[in-house]
Amino acid sequence: MLLERLREDKRFTSHERDVVSYILEHLNEVPSMSTGELARAAYTSKATVVRLCQKLGFSGYQEFKLKLVEEVSQRQRIDRILANEPITGESSYTDIINTLPGLYDNAVTNTRLSLDKNVMTRINNVLQRAECIDIYGTGISYALAQAAAFKFATLGVESSAYESINGHYLAARKNKKTVAFLISFTGANRTVVRMARYLREATGNYVVGIAGPHSDTLRQWCHETVEIPNRDSLLSLDVITSFAAANYVFDIFFALYLARRYEEHTQSSLEMLNHMHLLLNRPLWMYDDEEPGAGQPGETGGGQPGKAVEFHAGSPDDRYRDEEYEKLEHRRP
Repeated sequence: MLLERLREDKRFTSHERDVVSYILEHLNEVPSMSTGELARAAYTSKATVVRLCQKLGFSGYQEFKLKLVEEVSQRQRIDRILANEPITGESSYTDIINTLPGLYDNAVTNTRLSLDKNVMTRINNVLQRAECIDIYGTGISYALAQAAAFKFATLGVESSAYESINGHYLAARKNKKTVAFLISFTGANRTVVRMARYLREATGNYVVGIAGPHSDTLRQWCHETVEIPNRDSLLSLDVITSFAAANYVFDIFFALYLARRYEEHTQSSLEMLNHMHLLLNRPLWMYDDEEPGAGQPGETGGGQPGKAVEFHAGSPDDRYRDEEYEKLEHRRP
């Protein structure tokens, strides 16, 4: 970078340093100055200005100015972007915890306002008839795909997340009614575009893109595309807003799927509660004397109303089981 070299180069003579100092203090004025004007302003000669440019690797002053203009323009653009960043080097803990909810809210609100109801309805109609849901992503969008797949799986629909195409899997399941979601926060991820093309051309999947604004190529391979906002950020804050926006879209489809199966899901949830005690972190031996359907010690539920399982401490069997449980605990990695 030219500006960095001007600030850090130690090889300059005293007269050249005078020119460098003037340039750094007048970055916006120097590009319109001639060699003679710069020399007079820095109280040196035109030869010194030319020698400085050549020492920096340029053929002359004009080539130096072109590079200087390019870097100054780039720095001004960066400064404009950073001026709009909600988090800066001066942000405190309090600033950040107050700022992040606003970022989430803006992401969700902007997404809600940009949603096309007709598109969302068409996707939902296909989704309701699907036998399985596949969600594709790369990097952090794969983490989002995993979370979304888990949510749909809780409703009883077969759902998985993938980072790449598994051709054998897709061929073996070609007769399954499948909705394939593809996530790209920018809309231009080439890996996601290639996956979309394969899914569209080689399978019978209904392909849905959830993508940022640069999705022209991706759209060609999707049956439908839901656009999410992608803010221009240098500090990776676009990941926060894009993640929140895409997660919001998935939650809409999740809620729509749940609403259509509300009674069915309610019944399955009640059945799960009958066995919730089996999922709690208790030693296996504590179930030895437990009657089928009984609740935890001191709890009611599952079995007879108000009846709790009783454990008698101090017996030889209890001590033996305590020792065995400790051995099992020590064997755990």
